Parts: sequence; structure tokens; C-alpha cells
Amino acid sequence: MRTTVFAYKGIVGIKSDVKAEGLLNDPLKPGQLGFVVKADCVDIQSEALELLKQVKKSSDDIGEVDVFRSDNGLCFSWLGGPLKAFKPADITGSNSYDASELKANADVKPPEDFIAFVDGLDGHKNS
Repeated sequence: MRTTVFAYKGIVGIKSDVKAEGLLNDPLKPGQLGFVVKADCVDIQSEALELLKQVKKSSDDIGEVDVFRSDNGLCFSWLGGPLKAFKPADITGSNSYDASELKANADVKPPEDFIAFVDGLDGHKNS
């Protein structure tokens, strides 16, 4: 499975797996805070990439999402599990975060369950 990053109504979603292609860490191991994947193994919707570019840098060495270079090349990482959703304004990247190095893939579309999740958030706000 490849990791995918997509967006719908301004919310970014990440879908991965503990056996994802290009996974550089073991997220199930104690002490691991999230996922680190080789960026060339991540498929990113163009809308999601534009939203990732809006994430602000923090003063920390780690961010809620991150893009960084290592001995493994360009890496994409995030805190949490294999499924993640966030508004770019609500999180920060690391102090070296730079999403402009990522590449978009026109074939990526948000999954139906993510669309239903986001639509459910809209309905919850209005009730």
C-alpha cells in the first residue's frame, strides 16, 4: 500500500498503513510518535499539497506534520496513527518544514469515507 494525502473542504487527510511502501520506522514500536515515509512513496492530491504549503513552521525540531531530508532522501512524516485529518491552520510543522519540495499526483482523490467524515463534521457544527 502507498501512503496517500488528500483534501476535501479545506481538511487534509492522510491514509497509510503499518506496512506501507517506503515506511522508514515501525510505528507500532513503543516510543514511536507517528509515521515516517519516503516522500517518493507518498501520493499527494494537488489540493492537499497546496494546503500542506499553508502549514506554518514552529520553533520545534518536530511538527505535527513534517517534510525533511535524511540519509533516506526526502521524507514525509506525521504524528499519530495511519489515519489522520487536520486543518492546516490548526497544526504546525517543524522549524525546517518545507512542503514545497513535495510533488503532487493528479490521480489522488479523497476516499468516500473521508468525504463522509468531513461532511459529518459540517453537519455537527450546524446542529
